[in-house]
Amino acid sequence: MQETRRQHTVSKFYLRGFADEREQVARIALPGEPRVRLSIRDASVIKDFYSVELPGGERSDMFEKAFSEIEGPASRALDAIFGGTWPLSLEEKGNLGLWIALQQLRGEEVRASQSQIGADFIRLLVGVSGKQALRRHMEAAEGRVVGDEELDFEWRDITKPGGPTIMPNPIDHVRTVVELAPGLGGYLSESHWTLHRFRRRALVTCDHPVSMDKAGRGADGVGVATADIFTVALS
Repeated sequence: MQETRRQHTVSKFYLRGFADEREQVARIALPGEPRVRLSIRDASVIKDFYSVELPGGERSDMFEKAFSEIEGPASRALDAIFGGTWPLSLEEKGNLGLWIALQQLRGEEVRASQSQIGADFIRLLVGVSGKQALRRHMEAAEGRVVGDEELDFEWRDITKPGGPTIMPNPIDHVRTVVELAPGLGGYLSESHWTLHRFRRRALVTCDHPVSMDKAGRGADGVGVATADIFTVALS
């Protein structure tokens, strides 16, 4: 099968609800510029974002294809809502709930947060262990003597605010999605759902369309296990 390299971080069927008759959306980069118009085929696309390297060294888009199997039933559930069906059947609610969970976990910000957590951990570990421990670790890894100038450079990079720059790891991100999406999807499917119809307001969406909040307590520190409310603009 042909490999899919242009991969959506936000589902194309979902973006269609915010597109015009030509299936185009206006993309605005915060804080407000630039503004461009583009097809939903090109919106939220990142090359090889979910592709992973297999043990044999070849690249695989298996997870992109697996995500598409979740998107099909969710798309039909969304069409049912647009067609006037509410409440959804248990099956439709389950299909859409699993997609909401997937969309919550699959985006760039989740991958970036994983890299930042790793950087913070390395910064803490190295800072506590000290510079000479870092030298010993580098020499063991490189199999050579590490000079003071090189050591100082690595020390400054690792202990700077925010820690070292770590390249995002798609395997760690995909593992998180695979481990958490089924449980979160089941939790959402069993929750109470309310549909709001806006007749005098237009809704927008973003590259992270699922929002979380704590009822009446502000949004600081909200996660999938502590959120009281999940909201998704549908169209």
